[in-house]
Amino acid sequence: MVDLQALRAPFAPHEHSWRAQQVARDGNRAMALCYITSRAVQNRLDDVCTPAGWESSFTETQSGRVIATITIDMGARWVAKSDGAGATAMEGVKGGLSDAFKRAAVMWGIGRYLYGLPAVWAECEVVRDQRGEMQLRNGKPSWKRWTPAGIAELERALRDLFDRMDNKPAGEPVRVAGRRVQELLPSPELPPLKLGLAPAFREPLVVKELIAGLPKAMMDGTAEQFWAGHWRNVPEMWRPFVMAERDRLKQEAGL
Repeated sequence: MVDLQALRAPFAPHEHSWRAQQVARDGNRAMALCYITSRAVQNRLDDVCTPAGWESSFTETQSGRVIATITIDMGARWVAKSDGAGATAMEGVKGGLSDAFKRAAVMWGIGRYLYGLPAVWAECEVVRDQRGEMQLRNGKPSWKRWTPAGIAELERALRDLFDRMDNKPAGEPVRVAGRRVQELLPSPELPPLKLGLAPAFREPLVVKELIAGLPKAMMDGTAEQFWAGHWRNVPEMWRPFVMAERDRLKQEAGL
């Protein structure tokens, strides 16, 4: 029998990401949306259900809405739960698949606690030209990055949410880099790896280093050299993901 409580458990602080959902007209603050990635959901399903104990499928409605279904082996029978989403403005069909998959995961209770997080407006910077004038996209300011004060606001909001929960994750969020919360605390003693925690199911270190370091390299003007130095070591199966992340980061940076 699958441990449903383990499926619903909160994620580690560093597995949470922040997206600027709406930027204020003055460009000083943005409403932040906290979410988990589809990869984090996949890892959770692997850890709790084992890689062979769950499966996902996708269908498309006539209106173009993507319906994702997550089916889990409950022992006596396989149980399926579904939800859907449309294509996103940022990543089109790929974003629609990811959103639908995460919505289906919420039906199983995965990440559902994030719905208890109130709207958070955090201080940010927006894209500006050389004269310091805001660059508008579709008539609205374009988010660039969170300021140190904004980072502190995001950390505090996530920590407050954890404090209100009975089942708290280990560790504290101590840094937000761009849209992601990164954990800088020392790693705790780890129990023996489950099958889903084996290295084959985890993001390779070279991929993490490439995605984490690329924004700074873009700002420093060394993105081409940084990319070339890491790309050659990226496993083939991870290259489509890395290229999609590169394009997303370029969009966020206004490049």
